[in-house]
Amino acid sequence: MFLQGQKVGKYQILRSLGSGGFGSVFLAKDTWLNIKVAIKVPHKQSTELFKLLKESRLQAALNHPNIVRMISAEKENKVFFMVMEYIKGKTMEKILEKDKVLDAETAIDYIIQISDAVNHAHSNKIVHRDLRPSNIIISDEGKIKITDFGTSAWLNNIPYASTRIGSPPYMAPEQFLGKATFRSDIYSIGCIFYEMIIGRPPIFDPDPFKILEKAQKGEITPPRLKNNKIPKEIDKIIMKCLSSKIEERYQKASGIIKDLSSFKGKNSAKSEIEDIWGRIKARERRKADFCWNCRRPLPYKAKNCPHCGETV
Repeated sequence: MFLQGQKVGKYQILRSLGSGGFGSVFLAKDTWLNIKVAIKVPHKQSTELFKLLKESRLQAALNHPNIVRMISAEKENKVFFMVMEYIKGKTMEKILEKDKVLDAETAIDYIIQISDAVNHAHSNKIVHRDLRPSNIIISDEGKIKITDFGTSAWLNNIPYASTRIGSPPYMAPEQFLGKATFRSDIYSIGCIFYEMIIGRPPIFDPDPFKILEKAQKGEITPPRLKNNKIPKEIDKIIMKCLSSKIEERYQKASGIIKDLSSFKGKNSAKSEIEDIWGRIKARERRKADFCWNCRRPLPYKAKNCPHCGETV
């Protein structure tokens, strides 16, 4: 849609960064501020502005070091586009294509960062719905940046996002059925963790219906059975994320960080992961929990919702 060298408002298009199912991304220069930015142009250019603004508003509501920052949403010559921070690095997909698997320490570090970002999104009532290696950028400094909130949804006063959308190898069983919740993102984290240490997603099949069938039945081989060098604690964390029963998964992404912190604590003293977990606990103490089903406030440390009876 944009060409190299083209001027779009104050932005100079430098080159294409790639194209996906929902839009094309370009590297550009903000000629006023003299900085590089990433510009995303949706394929569908709706005449209804509120539809075009959905993704940019969702992403702009999040302020976290592991989430790509939304800078602006603009329209020039009838073309709508989003302006985001440019991250110099590679997607996790590209890294896994080259390295196949990552060492356990690196994989744990990445999952901590991903979980912290997801926990932040969930605390703002946003479910991503498309967490996968191609939507995770790893900067040259090793920092995770989650991007592409085009399929995300606000779960504010509703129990789940009803649209069937996502990438089958990383989708939770309920997501296939149009009932994506915050714990569907937890399942996706488990799929990514599994792929990082084994080399492929837990259920790999070209037929999405077969993926759904196996996911519903919990037909996932524990990673430790494929590689006995994987610690039992890590195997347990991954399989808890990948439970076919939503109530048996982690309630929050912060739970993943807590268990990884406990695992890391066996081999080291105060670490960065413990600092992250400490900050999460401090944030969560300041916020009331809400029932995933009826979205009403929960009493402190409640195990069941007093309003609808659901396990929380």
